Amino acid sequence: MDLVRHLRLFVAVAEHRHFGRAAASLSMAQPPLSQGVQRLERHLGQRLFDRDARRVALTAPGSALLPAARQLLADADALVESSRRWSERRCVRLGLAADLDALAGPVLAHLVGTGIDVEPVLAGSTELVGRLRDGDLDVVLVRHPVALDGLLTRDVITVSAAVVPDHDDLPLVLPPRSHHPAAHDQVVDALLRLGRLAPVHEIASAHERSVRVEAGLACGLRPALPTQEGDVQEGDVQEGGADLVPLRYRAAVPVISEQRPDLDHAAVVSALHEALR
Repeated sequence: MDLVRHLRLFVAVAEHRHFGRAAASLSMAQPPLSQGVQRLERHLGQRLFDRDARRVALTAPGSALLPAARQLLADADALVESSRRWSERRCVRLGLAADLDALAGPVLAHLVGTGIDVEPVLAGSTELVGRLRDGDLDVVLVRHPVALDGLLTRDVITVSAAVVPDHDDLPLVLPPRSHHPAAHDQVVDALLRLGRLAPVHEIASAHERSVRVEAGLACGLRPALPTQEGDVQEGDVQEGGADLVPLRYRAAVPVISEQRPDLDHAAVVSALHEALR
């Protein structure tokens, strides 16, 4: 039973106190209106109107139902209106690799500044790819390498990251390896080639990683200037004497047949690349 539709019939009769006028206000014939009200009465187990040849009056249950029915219809109409605005806004369900850390805010700000309305989700790359495949996300920016078979991807973007503070005797805090195993291993290998033998502590919370670094309890990776893929090599000593570690990211979207028709996926991916560059 379509409860909202039948409540709309009930409210029309209650307001007009006449089945004919109520039917006219709803642009429908009177017999279906009367039948709809009767179905609602059977569904609720209550007689809602007293009817005779001259008048239609609400019963006590009908009077009690009327304010609640009006509120429910108002809420239903508001929901429909909101859903239209959601469609017009074309809100992008965007997944971002959680280890973007300090870059996450600027990346999102760039997208918003270009007029893209986003609903961000920060998580590990493996989880983000799974949610993209399941249709829960529209676009993801994940650590590279990660399995992206069956998805559409763009070029890899490399963001150089410095180890801060530059203390070899402090442990390095990184997101858990389970977030993106291959990318995690590449970072650890790059650190070893740089001669950094301090232990790596895996911490999921970006806030906790930041607190530990600020408190001087650990080192972290601070993104430097983004580069084109291949511009930064492991072990390069850049300006200021800091050893930079490459963090590689890649955007992915579903295949065209599974993309949202109301969303320009390519434009979102291009904006992500602009933000990182």
